[in-house]
Amino acid sequence: MATKQQSPTLSFFKFLKEALFLPTHNPRLFAAVFSIIVTSSSLLLLGNFLAVQHLTDETRLDIEALNSSTNPRSQTQENHHLLQEIQADTRRILLTGAAYLLLAVIIGSAIQVIVLSAAVTTYSGELRTFGSLLGKVRRQLKGPLLTLAFVYALETAYVVVLAATAGLFYVMLKQHIVLLFVVSLLLVVASLFLIYFSILCSVAVVVAVAEPGCHGAGAVGRARRLTKGKLRRAMLLIFVTSLLNASIFPVYGHAKSSVLSNMASGWLLGFVYTVLMAAVRLFADCAMTVFYYECKGSNNEASATEYAMVSTKEQIDD
Repeated sequence: MATKQQSPTLSFFKFLKEALFLPTHNPRLFAAVFSIIVTSSSLLLLGNFLAVQHLTDETRLDIEALNSSTNPRSQTQENHHLLQEIQADTRRILLTGAAYLLLAVIIGSAIQVIVLSAAVTTYSGELRTFGSLLGKVRRQLKGPLLTLAFVYALETAYVVVLAATAGLFYVMLKQHIVLLFVVSLLLVVASLFLIYFSILCSVAVVVAVAEPGCHGAGAVGRARRLTKGKLRRAMLLIFVTSLLNASIFPVYGHAKSSVLSNMASGWLLGFVYTVLMAAVRLFADCAMTVFYYECKGSNNEASATEYAMVSTKEQIDD
């Protein structure tokens, strides 16, 4: 696999094929990695069903009861009691949801570092066991985690600023249709840039894993240089992974609805969803790794060509 790092640019379908078959070069390692993804995703999904989703369903039932209350004599007292329950449930949802989100981000970040480390070591020609991979991850964990925290902060700040700007301009310009249309177009462009920015952030995490010592803002800058001129391929990659995620999401919807009527079938569908999601996530991380090495190989070839041209010119001048 190491020789492929310097190979010419692959066609997009060959590129996807290489990402798809990357785990076959070390099946035992990727079987263990896949099991870790499925296990962690299943536990997170179970926690979501038992904690966050349960409170959400209770609040929804209280709101429906509040809207359907028609008894004039007891309406005020019942409504007051329901409003208190809704407020209490809303506070619990916010606290539980925040704790769940934090836990999901921490676990997801650790899993992403493990998956990318497996993809990077396998692509570069190392055949590691799962135990030796975990040892390597522990030794180099600081850089990837700092990079993940950095890109999470950047992406969150960008989304918050974009949403706040959209809301502000809508309030200010809702009476001016032409100006609102122009601002909407600018916001669409800003949203498209967010996709490009997310690509940079994804490549930056691979950089932090593949190049120890390069992390945080340095990894983002390195990713920007590597992906220069590769925007079309990166957008196609994001489109494919987004399409795969969208295709399996209805399974999650069926699992949520089924668990209320038939818990066994709901849990089974939930497990099927986690397996499919784990497969998509593994493919996406492998594809991003292949994309990183292809960009790196192209940049190395361009640098070598430029160096050869400069050397030849110097010899002619001499």
